Amino acid sequence: MKDSTSKTHGQRLQQLRQQRNLTQEQIGEKLNLSTSAYCKIEYGETDITLSRLQRIAEIFEMSSLDLFRYITDAEAPLAAEKTLDDLREALKACSRNIDLLSRRVDALELLNPKPV
Repeated sequence: MKDSTSKTHGQRLQQLRQQRNLTQEQIGEKLNLSTSAYCKIEYGETDITLSRLQRIAEIFEMSSLDLFRYITDAEAPLAAEKTLDDLREALKACSRNIDLLSRRVDALELLNPKPV
């Protein structure tokens, strides 16, 4: 069995796979591996090769560097997650601004009614 680092990397890979609603079988098929061979990667019994890391990143639609950072640093958010969070925050801010502008328009219309 490999060291705890390989186990941690495998666990992070498993978390990512589960977040994407993919099964071990599906990932194994995309990697041309048996399910048991892929399971060994997630269980930390087999190290991930660079070519597999690149292929897994493609499956998850992310860069190899983002995947590497994600599986090696439990504190690092995925770039896609960070981008989504940023977009959500921007959307909330825009919604608040639209609401404020709408209220101002309503107030101005009360002060200056349109001629009929």
